Amino acid sequence: MGEYLQGEEFTNGKDGELHFMKDGMIIPVYGSSKFKATTTPKVITRGQIGTRRLISKPTSFENKITLTTDYYMVGIITDWLLEFKNTGKWPKIDLMAVNYDKGTSLGRMSKTYLDLVPDGEITLQELDEANETGLTTELTFKFSDWESLSNFDLPTNIGRE
Repeated sequence: MGEYLQGEEFTNGKDGELHFMKDGMIIPVYGSSKFKATTTPKVITRGQIGTRRLISKPTSFENKITLTTDYYMVGIITDWLLEFKNTGKWPKIDLMAVNYDKGTSLGRMSKTYLDLVPDGEITLQELDEANETGLTTELTFKFSDWESLSNFDLPTNIGRE
């Protein structure tokens, strides 16, 4: 007899919210269409005398965020870039992401990503007469660490055969 997750528990990736946090201010990330935070382990591997087996262990993690958001974010990023140009110091910026699909029994998953630093090309300005759906911008950041504020509950809509 097997158990499976019923369709009612499939999480809708559209339901959630994103907020940058800088100097005590909360900056909503309106118009975002895609967000993904990842962590990739850096691993060392070594052999040992007496066996051909290799042993691996993680030594650190590389953390990255990719974000597709509305073009208005270019103005906010420009302010951060100007602050860096004027002071030589990148401002402390965190980001909170929340998944919350009210159609499931899973509840909320919230994480805060700390000390974001841009990692990749930053759009300073764009014009595109062929774009009829509205301009967006792609942002990538590295972050130093993350905190889990809340995690999903266990699903209650379980099917059995």
